[in-house]
Amino acid sequence: MSLAAIVLASGALLIARGIARRQVEVRSYTPLTGDADWQGDWELLARGADPSQAGSLAGTDQVSIPFTGTRLALRVRRGDYRAYFWIRIDGEPANRLPQTERGAYLVLSSPDYEPQTAVIPVAGGLDEGPHMAQIVADRGWDQWPLVGWQVERGPDTALYDQWLAGLAAGAAICILGIVGCGSRWRGGSVGSSDNAQGTRGIRGHGEEILDIQPFDSIVGRLNPALRSPATLLITAGVFYVSPWLPLTLISGAALTGLMVVHLDWGLALVALSAPFYMHPRPVFGNSFSMTEILVLLCLLSWGIRQLLAREHRRAHGPLSSADLAVLALVLVSAVSTIFSEHRHVALRELRVAIFEPALFYLMLRTTRLREGAVWRIVDGFVAGAVGVALIGLGQYALDINIITAEQGFRRLRSVYGSPNNAALYLGRALPMLLAVAVLTKGRRRLVYSLFIVPVAVALLLSFSRAAILLGVPVSLLALGILAGRRWRWTTLALILVAAMAVIPLLSTPRFAGLLDPHSGTLFFRLQLWRASWKMFWDHPLLGVGPDNFLYQYRGRYIVPSAWQEPHLSHAHNFLLTYATRLGILGLAVGLWLQAAFWRHSLALLTSGGHATASTRDRRALAVGLSGSMAYSLAHGMVDASTFFVDLAVALLLGLALVQCDGRYRGHE
Repeated sequence: MSLAAIVLASGALLIARGIARRQVEVRSYTPLTGDADWQGDWELLARGADPSQAGSLAGTDQVSIPFTGTRLALRVRRGDYRAYFWIRIDGEPANRLPQTERGAYLVLSSPDYEPQTAVIPVAGGLDEGPHMAQIVADRGWDQWPLVGWQVERGPDTALYDQWLAGLAAGAAICILGIVGCGSRWRGGSVGSSDNAQGTRGIRGHGEEILDIQPFDSIVGRLNPALRSPATLLITAGVFYVSPWLPLTLISGAALTGLMVVHLDWGLALVALSAPFYMHPRPVFGNSFSMTEILVLLCLLSWGIRQLLAREHRRAHGPLSSADLAVLALVLVSAVSTIFSEHRHVALRELRVAIFEPALFYLMLRTTRLREGAVWRIVDGFVAGAVGVALIGLGQYALDINIITAEQGFRRLRSVYGSPNNAALYLGRALPMLLAVAVLTKGRRRLVYSLFIVPVAVALLLSFSRAAILLGVPVSLLALGILAGRRWRWTTLALILVAAMAVIPLLSTPRFAGLLDPHSGTLFFRLQLWRASWKMFWDHPLLGVGPDNFLYQYRGRYIVPSAWQEPHLSHAHNFLLTYATRLGILGLAVGLWLQAAFWRHSLALLTSGGHATASTRDRRALAVGLSGSMAYSLAHGMVDASTFFVDLAVALLLGLALVQCDGRYRGHE
């Protein structure tokens, strides 16, 4: 379907939707005006109906409501309290609500825990009737939760909304196709001539590459102090910690100037700062993470270079599959944001966890970097993880900022709010450290070997069960397989030793009962996945929107038996996270990103060439990034995967770097 056809179809649907809405008959009732049979000890006033404490706990406070219509909704008073209505229509669970073995339930906790009166659809697609609704109060006394009910007759306009969302997604796909076809047409005319020059940097098979050569002469004439990376690091540090506005402005201006000159170092700083995004820098009354500030400064530098280097720019064929996957992620996320219920939080996640990391990816892919610059960016990523590890170990030694888990079990969390978040990031860096330490030579090998110790110890002290029992073994296995035959048996031996070392942990309170489906973590995960599947089933095309999971989960889908853990912002599963946030289209994009990564990674590993230092380093890069991605997939099957600033930056950094074919513009 063409874009023009989609626009015409959308207009026709909007007109049809407007006509259908005018045909809908809506009748509203209150407990005092509606026909209902109240059983138990309800109190009825103009403000609503309130169950008794004893009756709502025993399940004896019930109300039966006869109605004639095709849809039923309840007007409820929600807030910061835990209560439910169990609802049956004609003896069957209400079909617009989540269900358990007990039946269909309506959550009376408000999504943001603020007091609100909301109209919640509970049944639809019914015949004209008559029907009987039975509502059983489960807690909620003194809250006056049932304000009234609403009966509708006529065509269901929700179908039109679903079609409009589908057409919006189709428009995004059309735009993606136009971009892809346009790049192929452009690349087909001039791409082959440049390939013969053998000067490619970080790119795939040919988007426009921005050469940094126009800046070389400028940088060469600068004072050596201004060319030093230490100057940039110190300036960034002063800007971050400065308590005085004049110093903030001066250091900010200096940082901007240095970033304009040193784009490669700016990109390295983005990678370094990513895990510290939860500790923002106040700027003129607002707070922004250093990652966000640095991405925007890099974008300024990149834009200036685009203008100055426009005559040096050359087209190199079509966008790679990975490029199109990242573009699809941005487009699908943007469309999903438009249709999300809580758009303000969706817009923020779209900005900081999707769009800005995508800009980081764009700059990596369209800037021709020297080999040394590529490794500086990797060093920045590793340095950020080492910083997280050292801070966490210092806190652990001083008993500061420690999470106390089961029976006094102390867990390291470093700069994060949760030990699991610390493990998610440290586990992505550990395979890179191991690959460089094992497969390269020189000073970097020594430094990375030393860094393995604090990162591994901090990861262990997080006592993340998913990291220790799942993420690390899978990443080690991937490293051994990809590193070559001589390392496979070594890796298997290491995994065996690690497994034996973990055995004592299994008897500790933290790990005991790990596989018990009736209590503990596994029980809550199973209930969460069950609720997440229902959420996806109710929003199959575009999901609930970026960062809307928390509000949908605790305000509608949380299973009553899992009430102790209502503050969950994602599905704790790689597949369900994409599916619930962005729907089936988002899930397809998530799988597309993975397929693109592994295709480029394996191609980089098998690119061949003479056994030089450059090819050895390139192989170590591919093996390390693959091990990191294997960790993210393994840990992500039971925890977070992408939609956090640090994890998004790590994902797109790896996706960009595996598209490096090793023929750099030069060496440093």
